[in-house]
Amino acid sequence: MWRSGTIKLVVLPMQSAGPQRNMATLKDISLRLKSVTNIQKITKSMKMVSAAKYAKAERELKAARPYGEGAQNFYKAIEGDSTQEAKDQPKEGNPKRLLVLLTSDRGLCGAVHTSISKEAKAQIAANPPGVDLKVITIGDKSKAMLQRLHSQYILLSGNEIGRQPPTFKDASLIAQGILDCGFEFDEGQIIFNKFRTVVSYTTSKMPIMTADKVAKKEKMTIYDSIDDD
Repeated sequence: MWRSGTIKLVVLPMQSAGPQRNMATLKDISLRLKSVTNIQKITKSMKMVSAAKYAKAERELKAARPYGEGAQNFYKAIEGDSTQEAKDQPKEGNPKRLLVLLTSDRGLCGAVHTSISKEAKAQIAANPPGVDLKVITIGDKSKAMLQRLHSQYILLSGNEIGRQPPTFKDASLIAQGILDCGFEFDEGQIIFNKFRTVVSYTTSKMPIMTADKVAKKEKMTIYDSIDDD
């Protein structure tokens, strides 16, 4: 038995043949490829600039390194038995130690800066009671790494040093700042990184002695004095 009724027809919209939503068009892909190509050109230019700067810095380092090695050899020659000398010298008041940290003002050099700050923090943590320890930071990086937790140890800070090729004037400014800071230390140490290759370096330490302490060294007599001439 058939029953009469109403039949509803639903008309479905036809799918468009154009691009779907969130799908890249040929124009978008072309612009993306163009931007990637431009980034590659910029990166290549940056590599060329950095390679030229590295070659220049390496030449300047080779010219300046003999002066640093000469100073290190001088201290090694007159150092002698520092432990025995420390026992023989009478102690007046609390001993004073000075640390000089050498870093740069900026740069994404990673562990080049953190290794120096870690060494300084380790010496601060191991500093025995009764020893007055102060730190001089050369470069904004070392200052920033010690400022938050160890600001009470920072005696002096300097920056804008070493941006140009190193000269004796830079070293003399640092030395004069140490002499004029008013902290009469008994012993001191410079903490710095010694360059080896592009990806490696050695965190090194160099002693600092006052003029009186150097003059009292027994082995100082092996050097000629221009004052005697």
